[in-house]
Amino acid sequence: MTEQIAAASKPFHRLRLLCILFALLASTLVSTASASVMPGGNSGWLVVASRPDANAAISLASGFAKRFPQVTVFQSNNGWYAVTLGWMRQPAGNSYRARLVSTGIIPGDSYFHNGQRFQYAVWSATGMTGAASQALFAATALQQGTSPSPERSPPQAYVSGLDPRGDNYLSLRTGPGTRYQEVARMAPNTPLTILGRSGSWLNVAMANGRSGWAYSKYVASAPSYAPSPQTPVIAPPPVTSPTIAKRSIAPPRPGVVGDLSDSGDSFLSLRTGAGSRHTEIARLLEGTEVSMLAQQGAWFEIELTNGMRGWAHGRYLAAAKPSSSGAVSPGVPTIGPDANSNPPASSPNLPDLSSLPDGKRVALIIGNSAYEHTTPLPNPKNDAAGLTASLKRLGFTVILGLDQSKVAMESTIRSFVRNIQDADVALFFYAGHAMQMDGRNFLIPIDAKLEDATAVDFETIELGTVLNYMNAPGRLSIALLDACRDNPLSRRFRTLSRSASVGRGLAAPRAGDGNILIGFATAPGDVALDGEGQNSPFTEALLKHIETPSLEIEIMLKRVKADVYASTQGSQSPWHNSALRREFYFSK
Repeated sequence: MTEQIAAASKPFHRLRLLCILFALLASTLVSTASASVMPGGNSGWLVVASRPDANAAISLASGFAKRFPQVTVFQSNNGWYAVTLGWMRQPAGNSYRARLVSTGIIPGDSYFHNGQRFQYAVWSATGMTGAASQALFAATALQQGTSPSPERSPPQAYVSGLDPRGDNYLSLRTGPGTRYQEVARMAPNTPLTILGRSGSWLNVAMANGRSGWAYSKYVASAPSYAPSPQTPVIAPPPVTSPTIAKRSIAPPRPGVVGDLSDSGDSFLSLRTGAGSRHTEIARLLEGTEVSMLAQQGAWFEIELTNGMRGWAHGRYLAAAKPSSSGAVSPGVPTIGPDANSNPPASSPNLPDLSSLPDGKRVALIIGNSAYEHTTPLPNPKNDAAGLTASLKRLGFTVILGLDQSKVAMESTIRSFVRNIQDADVALFFYAGHAMQMDGRNFLIPIDAKLEDATAVDFETIELGTVLNYMNAPGRLSIALLDACRDNPLSRRFRTLSRSASVGRGLAAPRAGDGNILIGFATAPGDVALDGEGQNSPFTEALLKHIETPSLEIEIMLKRVKADVYASTQGSQSPWHNSALRREFYFSK
């Protein structure tokens, strides 16, 4: 009988053992999934930089490894990669960090982190990688009184191989690629120190301490390179006050962009000041009409027919047959003559269009797709291009900005503001990422990072600023926002800034006392779809109805709402708030 009971109980014991094993395995998996690399106690990792790309972080860490043999790169739970010099106990760590910052060895915004966000080490100068372990902590500890190891002589190089007929400078950028922001322009023979590499790009430092990334094709190695007194050691040269006085041209003289065949480009750069070191804000094609306002040396201050102002080199300002060639560059609008207009004569007598006649319709269209620090949006550029074509057919003067940085957006909006001073109708359309905070809406340029609490003030543009300029007595204003898409940047910002006031979608703005209509692609606080076709659901419906004759705008928006609601199976319903005191028809 005892043997029978024992035999019968064996399957039960096996099942119980399997359950225990599964429970232990599940516990291990949960523990691993939520693992962090925390040295414990009052200790933390000295973080000197963070990068969104592992290769960029490792290249940067390799440069620090010459002095800090414990340098380690961790992947964080937010997807970024932290470059750390090692871990250290406090308060000794704070005094050590202050000493390194004061001597310029590490950036001033370096800080200690307890490692709670760190998941595992992806690279280390110690050779130790992986999740938290005693071996990793032992190899990466910074002891009290630690001093940086003597720096081995890094590879020396200089700028070489530039085409003197072209730009004749090498761009220094914030990351390894042309999509990253340009921070300096380096002349031929500028001496460099090579800190690391990522593919075809080199992490380099100039003699003045500024560092960044440069394309390796134009960097020549020079292990024993010592610049001669004639070799420039700082690039770009410091901006100094112009030695040539600015001379006004009164009255303004009309002209056009002339022959560009010997310039090396198919466009003429419009810049913020008189000189190539100033920021480029637009690219002008041959035949573009201009009005010359002032001269400073070889440079002319000009105004375009859309109201945008800037400086261009006088060599290329002349009457010439217009050309349709030219390439669009992300971040700056390309402006050219209307394809249907007649070519200017050899001595053109062009009208001054700096002021607009009564009844003029002016539109500002911005479409941001190529975001640098989050997933790009496929459709905003298509939405902007489609609406631009429709509005031109409807008699609007259109100012178009595609894939615009913060600087480019500010310049484009200022041109719009100047252009609508005497306009009867002003329309603003924006497609791209946006966010709401404290009940205010902010448009997000393509170069925004939103990494700390100050980012909203310095990296975005408040929608209310644009609306305030539009909302003027006697003017009918229309603002259409296709910008309520799901936004990873605002989600990350809400986590980093710990701000509960950052909400989904956009907040409902008040139309105010002006003659204005404001429309959103979806209801306030909701998220809109980017769309699976060439356009978003909202813009697709807008393009369908906007050119319909004798259709009043509020009736048109109701039809747009019905189409969007149907095409999205009820998941998206456009919204608008109107304070219009008269009817408006895009087409009668």
